[in-house]
Amino acid sequence: MDKLMDEEILKRLDHVKDFKTRLMVMGFFGWPDAGRVSSISIEYLISSLRAEKVGNLETLGYYDLTSTRPLVTVSGGVLRDLRFPLNELYLWTSEDREKAILILMGSEPNINWEKYTDQILSICDECMIRRIYLIGGVLDLIPHTRKPKVRAVVNMENLKQEIEAYGLKPIEYDGPASIHSYIMSMALRRGIEAIGIWGHSPSYITIPNPKTALYVLRTLSMMLDIKLDLRDLEKRVMEFERELNEAVERSLELQRLVRELERKYDEELGTPPYIA
Repeated sequence: MDKLMDEEILKRLDHVKDFKTRLMVMGFFGWPDAGRVSSISIEYLISSLRAEKVGNLETLGYYDLTSTRPLVTVSGGVLRDLRFPLNELYLWTSEDREKAILILMGSEPNINWEKYTDQILSICDECMIRRIYLIGGVLDLIPHTRKPKVRAVVNMENLKQEIEAYGLKPIEYDGPASIHSYIMSMALRRGIEAIGIWGHSPSYITIPNPKTALYVLRTLSMMLDIKLDLRDLEKRVMEFERELNEAVERSLELQRLVRELERKYDEELGTPPYIA
């Protein structure tokens, strides 16, 4: 983030520290967005709360553009638009001025995680935000016909009791990390509490998964103590399930796979191949 944009964002957020409760929620496109669970959740949260956009984080220097390519719009043979990876910052405040929630809809950086994370946590420090929530999506060997799993990871031991009170099982994992883990680790050094909420999406589904996002948002709304109108998302889930069930009916191979995953799920044997 260049100095001018940094100052502009901080000026727009100057009043946040005056709120009694100050929180941040973030989600990222890319590797930690299996089933588009993270991006669907963050996009819906912003829309449902009618959060105000306050600025963009700097994108230059954080992306290998041959891996995370910009998006281009060409119309009538003319290049109309070139869009770089999203890193948009939004703010929602309650009418009673008791609660302020900063929301980041970002793209996982390919490089310079340290500098990228410092941007985010420096804003938290300026706004006196002492807790952040990170939303992620992970592929799992589970069926779409069962309740999606939602699990959590925390950066402080004292937070385990809290996530369990919301029905979230703590994650057991050892493997490659996403930007979530790095942010949570750096947040710990600054004394900022961090809770990572991961929604599990069936590994055989290749389309965006609003069902898991719905369960993530139900959990998140309880943890944030806010009301979200989820009716539009619930309608998307109904259509999503209809399309999936029709696809399964047309494929004997899928039918066998779903039955086997249902059996394993019911026996509590499903284990995600990765999560961080």
